[in-house]
Amino acid sequence: MAQTHAPPGEGWNEKLPDGTTVRIRSISEQDAELELEFLTHLSPAFRSSRFLGLVRDPTPEVARELTRLDPACAVGFIALVPHEGREREIGAAQFHVNAAGDRCDASLTVSGEWRQRGVGSLLMRHLIAAARARGMRHMRAYAPSRSGGGDRLAANIGFQRRLDPRDPATVIYDLSLE
Repeated sequence: MAQTHAPPGEGWNEKLPDGTTVRIRSISEQDAELELEFLTHLSPAFRSSRFLGLVRDPTPEVARELTRLDPACAVGFIALVPHEGREREIGAAQFHVNAAGDRCDASLTVSGEWRQRGVGSLLMRHLIAAARARGMRHMRAYAPSRSGGGDRLAANIGFQRRLDPRDPATVIYDLSLE
């Protein structure tokens, strides 16, 4: 799992605890339509929470921005399952590297019906492995303090949780990668 990306169209087939096979692969610009569909199916409240209130309604531009990652400073993965004869995105995770190249900010989104089934853990394992392979020493993520859903996942992975001293409505999750 030390690869920082999978070749286009390839990835890793992973089993969830319930036996469901999920394909994890690198996200690419060709996934903009898939990403838009994924974002559209998130509840408005969750979408607002996920983007800290900055994105309320998904647009093709937002989807393009989330799939157009510069490999020099970002890595992203999506989780896919077969659905009605094609693949459906059920989760996404990415990180962006800081200017010094030793830390990264991460994000994770899993669709409602797939939460608490192991999708987030799979995506984060691949994201953390990619960050370590790139020499990152620290990973950070932000979430609204009222969301609470990520606390268990973050704790299981080893993230430390604290309230943002500048904004008590935001939680900061920190993970040492050393």
